[in-house]
Amino acid sequence: MRIDDLRFFTRVAALGSLSAAGKEIGLSPSAASARLTTLEKTVGAQLFARTTRSTVLTEAGQVLLDSVSQALGDLDRGLSILEAGTAAPRGVLKISCNMFFGHKHVLPYLREFMQLYPDIRFDLSFTDRMVDIVEEGYDLAFRAAPLPDSTLRARRLGANQRVLCASPDYIARRGAPKTPADLINHDCIGLSRLPVWYFDGPQGEIVQQITPLISGDSGDYSYDAAIHGLGIAIKSGAHVWEDLTAGRMLAVLPDYPVARTGAIWAVMPPGNFTPPKTSAFVDFLVSKFGRPAYWELDLPALYAEHSRIIKGLIGDV
Repeated sequence: MRIDDLRFFTRVAALGSLSAAGKEIGLSPSAASARLTTLEKTVGAQLFARTTRSTVLTEAGQVLLDSVSQALGDLDRGLSILEAGTAAPRGVLKISCNMFFGHKHVLPYLREFMQLYPDIRFDLSFTDRMVDIVEEGYDLAFRAAPLPDSTLRARRLGANQRVLCASPDYIARRGAPKTPADLINHDCIGLSRLPVWYFDGPQGEIVQQITPLISGDSGDYSYDAAIHGLGIAIKSGAHVWEDLTAGRMLAVLPDYPVARTGAIWAVMPPGNFTPPKTSAFVDFLVSKFGRPAYWELDLPALYAEHSRIIKGLIGDV
């Protein structure tokens, strides 16, 4: 019985798909099926109930999975220790992140990292889509949303403050809202996945339905629309901290901060083993981001400064 066959078996179980597991290692559907059949003959039991639509563990398959998962994890940890002591991290690091985070917080540091670790290469996917890390074979994803699967492992990179903001040009033309209800008289830049906006009010959370002037599915689109004066948008501080600090964007509604903010995470597949290439990159980024992360804002001071700027633009109205 080969260790590679057992690893292949655990991937079939994790993905729930024989063809997907085979595709990860370059096997055709027929070759993947033959490999699994060989393993089943070796252990003397059917490991999966297979149809054209599903691949489901049998009772015997679950018994084997429970037994080999820990053993493979122990083996991987041992190999990791040996590798860390004898060789630099290496391999292809497959990463998913949205465009703004990749552009602002990943790409600027790749050259330095690759000089430190010349045997690591990158496969980068920039998308606002919430990828399935396990099924799609990612080593690492950067997320600013609740984790959909509690078995995923995550490391906090920094706060995910969000602010309601607009360009000075928009404020000068249209004024600034004083309460969430005032947004019905303003041009709102919407995201299709956020049909309502949430704010912290004196009496608790306020749920504000908006009718956006324009709507789309990209955080980059909403940034561009806001910076060009098309309206008011909710933006992550990690996206616009430079614009807010420089006054190119102004934070509004200081008495009603955006609710349901969280953190930005480096998310990894489940298990007890982190490949050296992954841990090296996350550790490197943490050292660059700092504690607190450089994009984190002093919101009370920011609101106070921007309120003075807004008053200068529109007066006391």
